[in-house]
Formats: sequence, C-alpha cells, structure tokens
Amino acid sequence: MPDAPAALYVLTADKADYDASKGKVDNTYLRYVVYIPWATEESTGLALKPDVPGMPWIMDPGTHRAHIMISPPKK
Repeated sequence: MPDAPAALYVLTADKADYDASKGKVDNTYLRYVVYIPWATEESTGLALKPDVPGMPWIMDPGTHRAHIMISPPKK
C-alpha cells in the first residue's frame, strides 16, 4: 500500500473476450481507485457506500488501506 495518495486504474474483461493470438481484448471495464491512507468519511465528505451507480465512495476509512472507489456503471 502506498504511503501517500496514489492512483490505480483497473481494466478487466471476461476470459472469453481475450484473444491471445491477436493480442486483443473486447468488452473491457475500467474502474478507478485513489489511495488516500488514513482518510475518513469525515475528512473527505465521501459516503461509505455508493448511493447511485458510479458514485465515488471511501473504502477502509481510517486505515492505511483507505481508498476512493470509482466504479462507473457497466453497460
């Protein structure tokens, strides 16, 4: 885990959407994570769970693992 704020971009897809022979991936999904060690709901103003799809929220608040989750709605 980082000691200072850091970003992580997570690109995923189903195994069936990966064509190794062509080096191609279809139907990907991108979500974002911003690590902010020791941040809390109070210090960020973020909710503990998303109220609507795609809403940023804080996970593991108050710990060294605190991070903002941003998961756009899947198509």
